[in-house]
Amino acid sequence: GKFAGGDAPNIIPGEVVMEGTIRSLNKEIGEFIFDRMNDIVTSTAKMFRGEAELIELSSVPPLANDKELANEVVGYMKDIVGDKSVVVFEGGGMGSEDFASYSYEVPSLYIMLGAGSKQENELYGEPMHNEKVVFNEDILPTGAAIHAYSAIMWLKNHK
Repeated sequence: GKFAGGDAPNIIPGEVVMEGTIRSLNKEIGEFIFDRMNDIVTSTAKMFRGEAELIELSSVPPLANDKELANEVVGYMKDIVGDKSVVVFEGGGMGSEDFASYSYEVPSLYIMLGAGSKQENELYGEPMHNEKVVFNEDILPTGAAIHAYSAIMWLKNHK
């Protein structure tokens, strides 16, 4: 998140801006959190004879993977990279991805492609939002092969 207000340490600023993200594993809980935050923000400001406004700049729902599709595609992925290279995480995720919106319209599957570890190279293995992150781009052809093969096999099996 971000909190910005004022330019001097001994003056109460006329305006303060706070920014952040709300992430949840459930669409309704995310909406509840936003509504509850709005209640708290406006009530707190009113209590101190001020005004506040909570604005939703953008929003995506939590990721919802289709279990049946996931079970099928995992098999295709293992054909390409082997059993030991595929790790399945049950449920969705709290990533802020536009892709999540599609997952409420059509059966969808979001996969993550491993892009290097510290054991491979000291440069790799930092979290995605770390300023020191370096991705091993040598994995990209494997990712393309997984996507292409999975699409071909799905189409072949769902005429």
